[in-house]
Amino acid sequence: MPGSLKEETALLLQDYFEHRRGGAALPPSATAATLRRAAGELERRERPFFRSCAALARAEPWEAAALLARVAAQLEAEGGLNWGRLLALVVFAGALAAAMAERGCADGPRRLAAALTDYLAEEKGAWLEAHGGWDGFHHFFRQDSQPAEQSNTISNAIMAAAGFGIAGLAFLLVVR
Repeated sequence: MPGSLKEETALLLQDYFEHRRGGAALPPSATAATLRRAAGELERRERPFFRSCAALARAEPWEAAALLARVAAQLEAEGGLNWGRLLALVVFAGALAAAMAERGCADGPRRLAAALTDYLAEEKGAWLEAHGGWDGFHHFFRQDSQPAEQSNTISNAIMAAAGFGIAGLAFLLVVR
């Protein structure tokens, strides 16, 4: 992976969005594999919610990017950024991007990835660095170093943190 946080973020999001749409056979790094797995788990657990997000893909790319910014602000307002909320934001953006691509909006996924990359690497870069960067994400969500009991506890904690964010996302979608 490249050295800069922005480059690494862009590559991870590009890989995840491509994987989410059914492409990208092998992850380019252990962190990308961890992102794919953790995002898949969250999306499976909250499938009805993330399917409803796909309905928002009717928006133009700039509208979807603006919605993503509002969702990020809402997640932060609910108690600050944490790994669960960051993951919920990535999955939300991935659901939007995949649905936009399915309806033929080729520019949508690219613009969403760029908007999320800017937000995470520039606006939240200090938080990411303070928490170990994407290596910190990988270590937080990694399963192979955790006993099964601890893995379930961590998974439940992640889901609780992401769940609060999902409640905020649902509110934003209703008042949209």
